[in-house]
Amino acid sequence: MVLRLLKIPKSTYFDWAHYVESNRHREDNILKALLHDIWQNNYKAYGAPRLRLALANLNLYHGTNRIRRLMQEAGIYSVMSRRSNKPTTTVEYKQRPNLIRHLPEANAWSMDITYLKLSNGQWVYLASVLELQTRKILTPSNKYHDG
Repeated sequence: MVLRLLKIPKSTYFDWAHYVESNRHREDNILKALLHDIWQNNYKAYGAPRLRLALANLNLYHGTNRIRRLMQEAGIYSVMSRRSNKPTTTVEYKQRPNLIRHLPEANAWSMDITYLKLSNGQWVYLASVLELQTRKILTPSNKYHDG
């Protein structure tokens, strides 16, 4: 009587009354809870590829696309973002050619200054002169700086 008043077919009611959750749906719910725990325990930084590897460590092998779908359904997302490529410098003029590269007998030197921070907070400046023909360091020098 009630079904007729609500214009609901009997089959709909009986399907609802005798509903049994599928194995896949049950497994998805368990995986969602497990993914959420792994995600929480790893500072919310894991995305689908890392979550897939974490599940594989637990001997649970699932595809990345399934894990992405479950993450979306559970509202799980990585707080990390992809590193963007830094913009490159473009110049309007033609670059100067490397004249030394084609002269193997050229006696050319190259110099570099690098600074390194030590564990005690001091800075060490390392300067070196490289002879390009023999690829040997001619004069290495290092100095401490307390700055």
